[in-house]
Amino acid sequence: MTKRDSKTDENKKELVSAVPIEIDTHFKLFGKHMWEIEYNEKCPLCEKKIDEFGFCACEACAG
Repeated sequence: MTKRDSKTDENKKELVSAVPIEIDTHFKLFGKHMWEIEYNEKCPLCEKKIDEFGFCACEACAG
């Protein structure tokens, strides 16, 4: 298990991805695991969170 496969939270518990790194498409696309993405505000159209890359569920905020 590599350092990138796990994360330590504020309670010092190690979170390990249930998805093997070889098939983790989220990690391959964005270079981060799902729990590492930061969300800032909500999309005015779909009211889902907009992530640090500017994407939401409806993709209206992208670009």
